[in-house]
Amino acid sequence: MPREASFDYRKTPKGWLVNIPGSVSDTGRFRRRYFTTRDEAKAECIRLKEISKGIRALATDIPADLAADAIRARELLDGFGINLAQAAAFYAQHHDKRSKAPILADAWDTALKHRENHRPRTLADIRAWKKALPEWFMAMNCHDITAADISKALDETTKGATRWKTGMRNVSLVLGDVVKSGAIHENPVKKIQVKRNPEKADDEVVIYSTAELTALFAACIDHPMKDENGKTEKHRKCAGCAVPFAFQAFAGIRPEEITKLQWKHVSLELGNIRIGADVAKKLYRRNVRINPTLAAWINTIPAEQRVGKIIPNSADDWKQKGAKVRAKAGIDGHEKQDALRHSFGSYMLAVEGDLDALKQDMGHAHMAVFFTHYHKALTKAEALPYWQVLPPGAELPKLQLVEGAA
Repeated sequence: MPREASFDYRKTPKGWLVNIPGSVSDTGRFRRRYFTTRDEAKAECIRLKEISKGIRALATDIPADLAADAIRARELLDGFGINLAQAAAFYAQHHDKRSKAPILADAWDTALKHRENHRPRTLADIRAWKKALPEWFMAMNCHDITAADISKALDETTKGATRWKTGMRNVSLVLGDVVKSGAIHENPVKKIQVKRNPEKADDEVVIYSTAELTALFAACIDHPMKDENGKTEKHRKCAGCAVPFAFQAFAGIRPEEITKLQWKHVSLELGNIRIGADVAKKLYRRNVRINPTLAAWINTIPAEQRVGKIIPNSADDWKQKGAKVRAKAGIDGHEKQDALRHSFGSYMLAVEGDLDALKQDMGHAHMAVFFTHYHKALTKAEALPYWQVLPPGAELPKLQLVEGAA
């Protein structure tokens, strides 16, 4: 028969102290409690003694298999400095937290709802990643997800470091929301060891050379399309792609912005392009100066035809035609993504040298962006030919390409 536990109380400077062993503690751990009066401490000791008696009574009826489990559990806990009651309390707490955490698929839907006012392109990307990631991963409880699970899911889904990192950012976004909700205490993405991409021997970002830009505009023609028998049945009308490309190359308009830009936003008289919240990526207004090179391309469109959108037909049709033109020009569309905008920033900075004016044109709030993307090692002499890529028959003075440039 196990010895009956004794519960005593004693007076201390802090009050009447009662020591509570882990076997009867509500936390499963040893506790010290202080009471204001002697009677309160005495009543607590009586209560604990009754609890202890009940535990001892239950102990006499423990089945053999439960006793065997207890022995195995004690062996596993040996060296950790905790007892079975503490281990059980920890498990119950862990299970309670897990039950409050959603599965990743539900967390993904919640993250989308929280971002209903984001750009359609951003929301489409988040939705696409939910479909792309493995089903076993999306079915996991967020409380159980580890850095290893995330890495495994991305390895199964992606090829190439760039897409891998894009997937990681989307997972981090969703799990970050779960952290904010209090369902998990830490984002496991933080524990992923990401290999740094080797630095490029050239520059940090890719820009068009003058020859590549010339080839791009030369490919803006109507291309024949053949049927199954190899006969030409119609043409893909790509001649209208030149001016939209000019807005990107000579004004730094973003690829997504060009699909929304309309002729009503363009004023040759005022010499600017108004990019409002309905067009801009980051929902704030900016005015982009129209330089003489862009003006020459705009003037290839008769004034009476400058109505509606800048791009030919729908956004999907523009993407197909743009891809066709790049392919015919021998330009890698993936490698050169956003390269026209980066080219504008780099070549404009080289000829004009005005960071503040360029910041306004491109809609950047922070100067650091320029040194990351546009502060290329280009001399003015190297940059000037870029601004001489003009429509057939147009001419500009070679040293007066941008107002104020020498």
